Amino acid sequence: MQQLAVDTRGLAEPRPAAMPSGLWTAHSVAVRGLYALAAVAGGVLIAGFWNYKLVDGFGRGFVATNTIGNPDQLSTSFTSNGMLFGLVFAAVAGLAATFTACNCVVFAMLPGLACSTDRSASRRTALKALARFAAGVLAVGILYGLYVGTLGSGATAFNAHRLPQAEIVFTTIGALMIVWSVVEFGFLQRVTNRAPARFRAWASSPMTRATVMGLMVGSFAVGRPYPVFRDLLTYAAASHSPLYGALVMGIQGLGQIALMTAIFLLVVWFFGARLARWVTEKPNQPALITAIALMAGGSYFIFYWGIALVYHVGSWGFRLGLYS
Repeated sequence: MQQLAVDTRGLAEPRPAAMPSGLWTAHSVAVRGLYALAAVAGGVLIAGFWNYKLVDGFGRGFVATNTIGNPDQLSTSFTSNGMLFGLVFAAVAGLAATFTACNCVVFAMLPGLACSTDRSASRRTALKALARFAAGVLAVGILYGLYVGTLGSGATAFNAHRLPQAEIVFTTIGALMIVWSVVEFGFLQRVTNRAPARFRAWASSPMTRATVMGLMVGSFAVGRPYPVFRDLLTYAAASHSPLYGALVMGIQGLGQIALMTAIFLLVVWFFGARLARWVTEKPNQPALITAIALMAGGSYFIFYWGIALVYHVGSWGFRLGLYS
């Protein structure tokens, strides 16, 4: 296996691989355990003090209402507004969901995606990883939209069960993120080393990781209970067209990652060469950040959706009177 060095022109040149690197060689189990516990604590604290009224209201009252109007009224306006407006509605609904509790964890994917320049200093590789990520989001949105387009008037009944569905979907995604983080931390090294070499090479590929991240983020739409999203779903279902539903939900999926994509592009554009050198010369550091981000994001999801809402132990900011 070869690593890549970066020359002064930002091009990649092969050089002999150094000693095998990994978090398990750079940090002891105790140190890695402390990092993991700190990430869990951070994710739980953010989830416990999450002000859903503020972020949901911002997306609904500021983003959606100030651009397209009242989503509640628009949800039943398919006959008058038509298909073209639905595409605008989808983009706005995705953007409005950026900082909601069912979407903010998308930013936990950013470190792993930004470090996709692993073994390559080219911006082309980073952009390819972004394309794979977006394709994963789009694929899930399209498949889900095919179903949404068949609901018709049944969308109202379907939306009535969104909260239990959200608890299941986001808790499951959170668990998957934690498992991924545990692997990144090297806690399952004995298990992963038993996997076939080809599978390990495929699983550790930046393109594979970017695609899996995209599929996970795309799955957010399956459980999302956000009111603006429910309004969009009702609008798309009124078309009685699976193809139109797929188009609307695909656009909504891209809208939800628009801000993260913009941040990613800025990082690659302004810090691409430095990032490539950092990933190449100190691979343990970006791997550690990725593991911490996944652990924090997964812990957030599990606590917020799987514990706090089910057992009514969250909303600490409201209980302490910090939020109105």
